[in-house]
Amino acid sequence: MIKVSHSLLAAGFALGLAASAQAAPKPASKALEPNAEGFLTLYIGLCMNHLSDLQALRTNLLRGEAPKLPPESAARFLNGLPGDAWPVPYKGQLGNYVVALPAGNNMCTLHARHADPATVERAFLKVVEKAPSPLVAKRGKSQERAGGAAGKLRTLSATWVQPGADRRMQFMVTTAASDKAGRQAVGSVAIVMDAKP
Repeated sequence: MIKVSHSLLAAGFALGLAASAQAAPKPASKALEPNAEGFLTLYIGLCMNHLSDLQALRTNLLRGEAPKLPPESAARFLNGLPGDAWPVPYKGQLGNYVVALPAGNNMCTLHARHADPATVERAFLKVVEKAPSPLVAKRGKSQERAGGAAGKLRTLSATWVQPGADRRMQFMVTTAASDKAGRQAVGSVAIVMDAKP
């Protein structure tokens, strides 16, 4: 099983949200395509479960077995933001996944070179569809656009927020239809401040 740790609930406290010990739904990993399973396992284990302390994740990655990517390589995973990126192993294998941590400790992204888009989307929605109480989950509109050689790109999103709070946890995943895309799945988790009227 892919599990969302209770440390994610600590992110609720870091946001000023009171969360109970109820965990999010867990998709059964045996039902997932292997690369999609790796993507969701790493997305939850690295990004979701460390949202409350991304600096600790950065420190652990710096001490880990995979070296930090050089700045010119990391830039491809940071969308123009300063920060760092690391290749991350899954089941002992490197080469398919990269985690990126933009500076500022409020966002984590995971990139997969190959992962079945439909499987990633279904599993992502299952994970984010229900927030731990008293947080409320809200699914965003899916967006589609042409991605050139990557084929059709689709972005799915959801937020978890306590009613009345001005900060929320935002979850997004973008998939590329073509297996020739440089990245077939990109997921992000961020703490977002709502704009003041």
